[in-house]
Amino acid sequence: MNFLNLEYFLIAAEELNFTKAAKRLYISQQSLSNHIAKLEEHFGLPLFDRTPPMTLTSAGLSLVKRARSLLDAKNETELELQDIKDFRSGYLSVGVTHARGTVILPMVLPPFHRMFPQVKLQLVEGTSQQLEDALLNGNVDLTIGFKPANASNVESEMLLDETSVLVVPHPLLKKYLPGKSLELCNTAAAPVREILRQCPFVTISATTWAGAILERYCRKTGITPRVVVETVNIATLVALCLEGMGAIVCPRIFLHKLNIQLNAEKLRHVSIYPLDLEPEHHVIALNYMKHKYLSQSAREFIRITKEIFRSEA
Repeated sequence: MNFLNLEYFLIAAEELNFTKAAKRLYISQQSLSNHIAKLEEHFGLPLFDRTPPMTLTSAGLSLVKRARSLLDAKNETELELQDIKDFRSGYLSVGVTHARGTVILPMVLPPFHRMFPQVKLQLVEGTSQQLEDALLNGNVDLTIGFKPANASNVESEMLLDETSVLVVPHPLLKKYLPGKSLELCNTAAAPVREILRQCPFVTISATTWAGAILERYCRKTGITPRVVVETVNIATLVALCLEGMGAIVCPRIFLHKLNIQLNAEKLRHVSIYPLDLEPEHHVIALNYMKHKYLSQSAREFIRITKEIFRSEA
């Protein structure tokens, strides 16, 4: 038995189809069958019931659990020894949503790379749920995002409280709320419901956190805003708002960073208001598994990221 046999076995156990598993592994089906046969010979037990549809035997189910633990131990041992050899080289995988990555990664990656140019970084992008699953399954070393709920085996290092704001171009206030636009432009307590009723909106998909915030807000107030554009890209959302196309609900950090990239002058022509019915503060954190070996490069990434966010506060 060797580690390669176990790695191939786990892929076959996931697919329950040797043809598909062989394609994922870029080997022939015969080669995969040989690896599985060696394991079955070693244990003296069949691992798969090959009668269609293929299933795992009780021995196969037991080996799935053990094989993952063995491979995790192997990987952590290699990582720890690599750290001892030279922690300034190696590999680090970081998970982040695409939208949050456009804001946070340009702040963090350049200084980290300058200090550790030999560390190969892999960025894994996905939804918040996909990233949480990747972390819990050991597919990424760290994630930047919400602290996973009900995950006692995850350690989280807080970076910031993320809050949402309502952003309204001044021309829309003048057009849709005549007589009140000057008052609204100069107050921190805007009648958000009136803006929702009167102004056109640019929205982002409700599958994103920013989109879900607006959807919940509208559900609470019973108001359906007039949507002129829906996008899946938060940079597009902010850019269209700054061009006067519609009001938006946006996490404050995206507006702060993206307006610098787009055109800081245009920020003078919008008003930004807190959402009066949104009490939630979502903690954005660096998340990692508590009992998994954390490489020196990962610990340095955490340290650098926290320092940057402290300086930005």
